[in-house]
Amino acid sequence: MAKEVVKHIEDLIAPILEEIGIELLEIEYRKEHGDQMLRIFIDREEGVDLNTCTQATRAVQDMIGQENIEYDHLEMSSPGFNRLLKKEKDFIRFQGERIKVRTLQPLEGQKNFLGRLGDVNQKVLHLEIDGQKITIPRDIISIVRLDPEI
Repeated sequence: MAKEVVKHIEDLIAPILEEIGIELLEIEYRKEHGDQMLRIFIDREEGVDLNTCTQATRAVQDMIGQENIEYDHLEMSSPGFNRLLKKEKDFIRFQGERIKVRTLQPLEGQKNFLGRLGDVNQKVLHLEIDGQKITIPRDIISIVRLDPEI
């Protein structure tokens, strides 16, 4: 049920946000401490600040309300410094950056990798770890996150 709600919200608000120069990254719709949370992650090239979050909230709140989508709290948020990489354009945008990769099954005896993102295509992700390049099949990857050096 939650997946259908998320897909419906995504279809509703992605075009609205796009019109005002904001990219919809992800939607979380789940119970937290007894309350129904609707958390929307957004981004734009120049970054996300409080004004961006306010603008995005105002742009989509009425549309979500008209659809009778139940929630106790609506939260608009940036993806954070350790953002998930999901879409092809994310992988292209962050080539050369440090990332963490977790796989579903061991590869070379491990499931967690930390290195610099190299080339990516639909089948594999190339990662440079301490000067060595490894290739990770995309179908065994469970999650990829930025891991910036702070």
